[in-house]
Amino acid sequence: MKLIPFLLLLSLGFMSCGPRTEAEVYEAALGAQRMEHYDEAVELFERLLVEFPRSEKLPDAFYTLGVLYQDRVKDFPRAIAMYSKLYETYPDHPAAANGLFMTAFLQHNELKNLDAAKSAYQLFLERYPESPLVESARFELANLGKDPADMLSTLEK
Repeated sequence: MKLIPFLLLLSLGFMSCGPRTEAEVYEAALGAQRMEHYDEAVELFERLLVEFPRSEKLPDAFYTLGVLYQDRVKDFPRAIAMYSKLYETYPDHPAAANGLFMTAFLQHNELKNLDAAKSAYQLFLERYPESPLVESARFELANLGKDPADMLSTLEK
């Protein structure tokens, strides 16, 4: 019977060893990402969103989660949700333009949702006319729904 209280205390001790503050959670998430522990990084960034909803790190967390969901998890709707939250909530953040562009790009190239892609590209061009991605957005918009092979042959000519 003495084993049960000991195990309970031991488990509580392990739980308290995890990151607790906003800065600790954010740094742990970045560390997990650097070490290519992507599931852990996603979990920690998501934890930051829930436990610290007023954190100044939220815009960076939304963008990084978008990238992780896009590139590592391959959950494109979730990536779009993170990018959307970034540019809708923090439109002046340096990564907001990229988030909106990636929303359009994923709608177009991964989800084949041409109407949503068109709307997002147009919104991108309206909101961020000085972005280095403007020419790419115009190209994507002009080629919505076209076969990539056809687009490549057009570029080569």
